[in-house]
Amino acid sequence: MVHANVAGHEAAAPGATDVNGWKAVTSAIVLGTIGVLSFIIQPGIVQGFVTELGMSEASAVDLAGVEMLGVALATIALALFGGRVDWRHVVAAGLLAAVIGNAGSALTDGGAFAVSRFVAGLGEGAIISISFTFVGVTRRTERNVALYLVLLLTYGAFTLWQLPAILDAVGFPGLFAAFAVASALAVITIPQVPRSFVEDIMENPEVRQLSRSLLGVALAGVLAYNLAQGIAWAVLFLVGVGAGLGEQQVADSLFLSQVVAIAGALASVFLASKLNRNAAIAFGILVGAASIALLLGKPSLMLFTLGVCGFNFLWNFVLPFILGRICDFDTSGRMMSLAIAMQMTGLGGGPLIAGRLIDGTGYGAVLGLCIALFIASFALLQIPIRQHRTLLAAT
Repeated sequence: MVHANVAGHEAAAPGATDVNGWKAVTSAIVLGTIGVLSFIIQPGIVQGFVTELGMSEASAVDLAGVEMLGVALATIALALFGGRVDWRHVVAAGLLAAVIGNAGSALTDGGAFAVSRFVAGLGEGAIISISFTFVGVTRRTERNVALYLVLLLTYGAFTLWQLPAILDAVGFPGLFAAFAVASALAVITIPQVPRSFVEDIMENPEVRQLSRSLLGVALAGVLAYNLAQGIAWAVLFLVGVGAGLGEQQVADSLFLSQVVAIAGALASVFLASKLNRNAAIAFGILVGAASIALLLGKPSLMLFTLGVCGFNFLWNFVLPFILGRICDFDTSGRMMSLAIAMQMTGLGGGPLIAGRLIDGTGYGAVLGLCIALFIASFALLQIPIRQHRTLLAAT
């Protein structure tokens, strides 16, 4: 298991951050929410691109993918080079990019609008990466992760629920202007951000070193899982409207799914030591695929609500188990950063793939690919999991 600690020079420096103080913890949680202002309500934004801006469904999903591409690129860059840079500088640059991108989105259209969303995505990716790791350096990580998830999912639930009314009132210019203001105000958190960290390898009796090829298979499994998530999350609102449900009905269902997601996130935190990790992974992935299958065809309001709630609950429940098991495959401690990079690549690539499959005749191909990727991720992850289990039994 890898535990990130503030570097020694940071702890000793004048005005050093006490990462366990309430100001620092609050700052980490706030930054995490700022980083996902757009992504956590992505289904509603995609639908808004269609209804408010007159885009085709494929173009709307593509535009969401452009923003997520920026998120993915920033996350990958920080996974590779984050240990060599000052975190405060990264957060400042990320917030500046988010302000510029969101302000540009409020003021422009056409190609400039797409570029602005990409710039906003770069900023969001930097903020997400640092805030996620920031929470990880705190002493009471599990409690703080729970608080982190509760805040961002609560924001997502209520904003997604009211998004049709918000867009009716102020449109996308007002929404993105609000995002820009929130990002600008978040600069007050920068003094609470630690400047750097080091990774200490902690004793974990379940860590076993797998071969590079098996580590590659494990990362491919993480990528496949998150591609499925990225595809589904981008089109959920479109699927509901395409099934004949009203926009507010869909928003109500997605609101409920976000509330249920909070329960999933908390369950993963508080049941982590009580559940078999491999069984939890199998359950979360396969039942998640079954939840998406409920959305095929033209689901009723009840089936749609059940499907999106199951999907969102299991997404937030199983992901910590997947990432935790991935870390058990490598003694160097590098798998977490690589897995997070694969996660964001999948979430970014998913909408771009979905956009290629939307042809105006329904969402069967999109949802079918999503289900296939869930199953592929399960199959891929089973290969290193079985080898890991064999190594555990032999020692």
